[in-house]
Amino acid sequence: MMHTPNNATLNEKRWQALAVISIIQLILLLDATVVNVALPRIKHDLGLTDGSLTWVVNAYLITAGSLLLLGGRIGDAFGVRRTFQVGVVIFGAFSLLATFAQDATVLIISRAGQGLGEALASATGLAMVSLLFPSGPERGKAFGIWAALGGLGSIIGVLLSGVLTHYLSWRWVFGINVPIVMLLIVAAAVMIPKFSHRSSTPLDLGNALILVVAVAATVMAVMGSGIEHLPGQRVALLLLGVLGIAVVLRRCKRSENGIIPARLMTRSPRMAGYAIVAILAATSGALFYLGVLLLQDYLGLSPMQTGLAWLPFCLGFFPGIFLSQFVMQRWNPQAAAVVGLATSALGFALFAFGVPLQSYWLGVLPAMLVTSIGFGCVAPVAQSLATSDLSEADAGAGSGITTTIQQLFQVFGVTLLAAMALAVSDSTGVPTIAANGFVAAFAVSALAMTVGALLIWAGRNALALEPAPSSPQP
Repeated sequence: MMHTPNNATLNEKRWQALAVISIIQLILLLDATVVNVALPRIKHDLGLTDGSLTWVVNAYLITAGSLLLLGGRIGDAFGVRRTFQVGVVIFGAFSLLATFAQDATVLIISRAGQGLGEALASATGLAMVSLLFPSGPERGKAFGIWAALGGLGSIIGVLLSGVLTHYLSWRWVFGINVPIVMLLIVAAAVMIPKFSHRSSTPLDLGNALILVVAVAATVMAVMGSGIEHLPGQRVALLLLGVLGIAVVLRRCKRSENGIIPARLMTRSPRMAGYAIVAILAATSGALFYLGVLLLQDYLGLSPMQTGLAWLPFCLGFFPGIFLSQFVMQRWNPQAAAVVGLATSALGFALFAFGVPLQSYWLGVLPAMLVTSIGFGCVAPVAQSLATSDLSEADAGAGSGITTTIQQLFQVFGVTLLAAMALAVSDSTGVPTIAANGFVAAFAVSALAMTVGALLIWAGRNALALEPAPSSPQP
């Protein structure tokens, strides 16, 4: 069990500690998006295809998402401050390795290492904020700062990626982390107080490792990277991956000490929240991946222009949050979820119709704005439902489950929709996504959003019982 530091140390250092933890969290969130604009340059420099390029994104998300829950348990066992520092060091070391990667294999390994560091640092960073601000109005302010970094990280990420890739090199997308992390390691040692601790539960290493291998096998089977013409091996990998995920869920359901406690796997309104989070993650992950290829490879924009072109999407999220608040106050969360999903479905349909226009202003910008407003409208409802009905003791685990679902479904979204886009593309030679591939992927995303809206509407009685969140955050 963990205890907070003594009151004197707490009052003296907690805001300084929050500043350090929040900046590190910003770097972690930024790194999840900053690589997107650099993807086309990475593809050309390292000789990747549109299919194998997905591993530059997925290697990070697979390790981060699969190991996040284990990262929280490691923090419980060995101390949140120590685990946090180790995670930051790992993240910085693999950022340095990615900077000097001379081939795709080293870069993908580096991205997986960054994901491991993120899993340790992100899980324990949130726990430290909770311990530093256990109650009172300052707790709400602290978590507001923490939550607001999501929107800020996405805005800074696309801009910074465009600037660095255009004027320097895609390698600086990773290299810029190194000096910042070195400074933050020193700041963390000085400004973050120590927490007493003792191991309360055994580490569920077995399930965590099975989950990593299972997700990676599933992605390999769907994308077929290196085994495109070996259908037998792809089917075997797919079966292995699905079986591994099923085994993890079954084992966790029978144990209170698993990476997912059994008590959190019962029927609850949280399941509706998880479903919405999964839909948002899958479609948004694919949108960022396919959108960058659309802007640079199909429309011919430079990395700098691409970074600026994504700004409307990032900024459109915030009016969507205000729309969510208005709908929930006027009606209920169920209505906000339906409005948000339906709006995003319209946005993806506009993407599909806009691709043949070959114009950013007519074919992409309107779709970006509509889609992001929809995302902003439904996201607060998803967060509220996914963390509803949790005791104080389960708050951390419940939040970790939500984040894990978000990251892993980003993997599945990128993988499935990119594979489908490649499969239907009219391309010869090196696999490349063509116009009809983009149209098909965006149309399927619109269909997924529409189905989600209909399912939420059908289950409106359960959602209508949920109170609206007082202050939704991006």
